[in-house]
Amino acid sequence: KLRPHWRLVGHSDTFAHARVMAPLSNADVFLVDLGLPDGRGEDMLRTLAVTKPDAELLVFTVFGDESRLIHALQCGATGYGLKGCSSQELVDAIEQIREGGAPISPLLARMLLKQFRAPDPFGAPDASGSPVEWPELSDRESEVLKLVAQGYVNKEIAIRLGIGPATVSTHIKNLYKKLS
Repeated sequence: KLRPHWRLVGHSDTFAHARVMAPLSNADVFLVDLGLPDGRGEDMLRTLAVTKPDAELLVFTVFGDESRLIHALQCGATGYGLKGCSSQELVDAIEQIREGGAPISPLLARMLLKQFRAPDPFGAPDASGSPVEWPELSDRESEVLKLVAQGYVNKEIAIRLGIGPATVSTHIKNLYKKLS
């Protein structure tokens, strides 16, 4: 309803269905839930990252913990949003990702900021037991992440920092790359 020119080209309720149908789809943006009833959304992200490298992969899930966020980014997600957001926020995230941005919810940005601010000097282990090493952020990346965590959208961040919205998107994409 909010974007009548957009077209839904497919929908899957299960991992088994998505695994077969998604690679055949001509979608520009895939919304991927991490909590599929018969599989893991991260596996779908990996499949789509290989079979649909030009598509945008937007995670849309109830899972808001930082380990799932980081793992999803490592699997190929180019944006991450939480269910429970408004319809307008979801539309904005899809538009942002189509314009080259990398949407992330303020809650998740706050979690990432906390991780970057307080790195464990002993290297907290990840799921495989290996120490997680957090990359160094530039001053501008830190500023952008702080403003996202405070709930500002890209246009507002651009105005506050005196830079263009595309530059804000670039900084957010760089944050995503550093996590991968």
